[in-house]
Amino acid sequence: MNLNWDDLRILLAIVRSGSLTRASVMLGIDQSTAGRRLSALEAALGTTLFLRSKTGIIPTEIGEKLIVHAMEIERRADTIAEVAAAPEEGPVGQLQIMGDHWVLEQLANLFLPPFVKAHPQMSLRLASGQPTASLWTAATISLWFEEPPQMGEFAIKLVEVPFAVYGPRGVNHDNLPWASMMDESASRRAPAKFLEKMRKPEEVLQLTANDARLVRTAVAGGLGKGLLPVCLGDNDPALQRIDHPEYEITRVLHLHAHPDTVQTLRVQTAIRWLRERAQSVFGDPAQATQQDSVATFKQRACA
Repeated sequence: MNLNWDDLRILLAIVRSGSLTRASVMLGIDQSTAGRRLSALEAALGTTLFLRSKTGIIPTEIGEKLIVHAMEIERRADTIAEVAAAPEEGPVGQLQIMGDHWVLEQLANLFLPPFVKAHPQMSLRLASGQPTASLWTAATISLWFEEPPQMGEFAIKLVEVPFAVYGPRGVNHDNLPWASMMDESASRRAPAKFLEKMRKPEEVLQLTANDARLVRTAVAGGLGKGLLPVCLGDNDPALQRIDHPEYEITRVLHLHAHPDTVQTLRVQTAIRWLRERAQSVFGDPAQATQQDSVATFKQRACA
């Protein structure tokens, strides 16, 4: 029996995405082609690999066994690609990065341009939303604050991210209502606990959103005051930081990765780059400017 690697890739894409439709998008093919390849694979093996349920497509017992072998083939194919690449080309293959939308947008603005320029053989997939992990994980790293690792992942401290309260510039902030990051589907995170502590009984919670950039837009539009990452708030001319010791907190951003994929060169490279540059991406812009000025002064003094 000759098994086609492209058919096995369909198998992995389905179990990782949870549906044939999302698997076809992930692989860049149309759904009918994905369905045809899955049917051909099942016909060649003489067995059913997936069952449809109300929660999506789930693998059968035989399907789970085949997926384990397909993952091993994928890892070996990745290793072959890395060995075959010229040393100066660096890591190759696709890397998925997951996190809150504002975190990924911050990466896209400040981190990914130099990263991609330095590693042109890599392709990246950004996926925002709630933390998820799979037994059938692809090469993925994810960035979360208070969420615990899942399904065998491990977490390392990446950077301490400062937060402060901001209001619209030029407005009296004393009687402003609150706007807050809040996601009812997630575990209780620091912004919700902060709001509980700081909001007075007479103060109205005007707006909630599940992403910091939505809160920033609402605050800038005059809907209230809200807790924001300093790296977002200080760079918005429409916002003004409300100086108050109790209005400042620090959240630790963690990097999650899975032991099965952390040995790949592309995952190791991304982790190293993130650890070296996370402070400049997520830290206090004023402190970063001061550090840059000190570094420039030292360079000139040594010249």
